Amino acid sequence: MTFNDFLAAGVSYFFRTEDFSAKYGDGAMMICLLVLTLVCAAAAYFCGCFNSAIFFSKRFFGEDIRKRGSGNAGMTNMFRVFGKKAGILTFAGDVGKAIVAIIAGYCLLGYVGSWLAGLFCMLGHMFPAFYGFRGGKGVLVMFVTMLLCDWPVFVIGILVFIIVLYFGRMVSAASIMTAITMPLFLDIVYRVFYQSEGASGLRFPIALLMTVCVCLAHKSNLGRIFSGTESKIKFPWEKKKENQEKN
Repeated sequence: MTFNDFLAAGVSYFFRTEDFSAKYGDGAMMICLLVLTLVCAAAAYFCGCFNSAIFFSKRFFGEDIRKRGSGNAGMTNMFRVFGKKAGILTFAGDVGKAIVAIIAGYCLLGYVGSWLAGLFCMLGHMFPAFYGFRGGKGVLVMFVTMLLCDWPVFVIGILVFIIVLYFGRMVSAASIMTAITMPLFLDIVYRVFYQSEGASGLRFPIALLMTVCVCLAHKSNLGRIFSGTESKIKFPWEKKKENQEKN
């Protein structure tokens, strides 16, 4: 049995053909699917373990970003502590690893594999084995997963993020609201855009797990939001206005 046969098992299952099952039997097919699922999850996890914020903060600034600012190993903290270039590098690195993981998941197990890879890439980002299981909060990986797996959900998610950020001035609140509404909009998209009975299969529970992960990662932020002590951002035009008033 070759690696192509393993790939055929995934294609046979997710596209509902019976070629592989007829050739090798249902038992062999399930074993291949299990192996492919484990490979997909493991590859995506270790891909997610490459934390751009930690890597670039140590490589270019000689410091661990987890010891600065909010202590979070993510893009937002990199922007705040080390500036635009560091934030952009972190953004590019995290987006890149998520894209690689999701495409690999799709090649192994089709559409469901891409969602599974997105979830495990997020877990790798949040709990990286290479960095003592202390990573970021997985928001950027969540957005990339939405973009590549269901772009209408991504568009809606971006709108939710922008609206909450504009009125609340809190990146954490915008991230949490986007994560909470993602499973809901995923179901709505399938009912409206694809004329189905809703998001079926593994994609909906995977989206729910992503929501739980993001909310748990923002546990301390939620406490500060409710107590009114969460830090707020200032938009560029607001900073420009303040500078003009000072001058």
